[in-house]
Amino acid sequence: MKNFQRLLPFFALLLLVFCSELHADSPLEAKMTQMRKSFRELKKAMTAPVEADKQKYLSWVADLKSASEASKSMEPEKASYIPADQKTAFLEGYRNKMDELADEIDSLGKAIEAGKWDEAKALVAQINQVQREGHQKYRSESEEH
Repeated sequence: MKNFQRLLPFFALLLLVFCSELHADSPLEAKMTQMRKSFRELKKAMTAPVEADKQKYLSWVADLKSASEASKSMEPEKASYIPADQKTAFLEGYRNKMDELADEIDSLGKAIEAGKWDEAKALVAQINQVQREGHQKYRSESEEH
C-alpha cells in the first residue's frame, strides 16, 4: 500500500501529460496563438503609443511577421473537410489571405518605425479586419477558442 501511495503522484502526473498531449494545438494553431498574443499587445499599445517603446512594438511586429510566414506554408484543419476538387482553390485562397496579412504587417512595421502613430492605428484596424475575414473563411469550428 505504501508503494502505491508513493507512485500515485507519478501516475497523476503521467495522466496529466498524456491528456495535455491529446489536446495539443496543431502547429498552425500554435503559430496563430503566437500571432494572437503579439497582436493583442500591439492593439493595446496603439491606443496610446509611446515613442520610447517603439522597439518593443517592432519586436511584436517581427513576431507577427515570422508567425504569419510560417503559417502560410501550413494547411488549416478546415482543408481536410474541403472536397478534393475544391481543395487547391481553398489553399490558394488561404495563402493569398496570409500574403495580404503579411503585407499589412510590413506596412505596420514601417509606420511604427517612422513614428506615424495614426497610420499605425489604422493599420492595426486593417489587420484586425483581415484576420476576421481569414478566420471566417479558413478556420474550422474545432479550431476556435
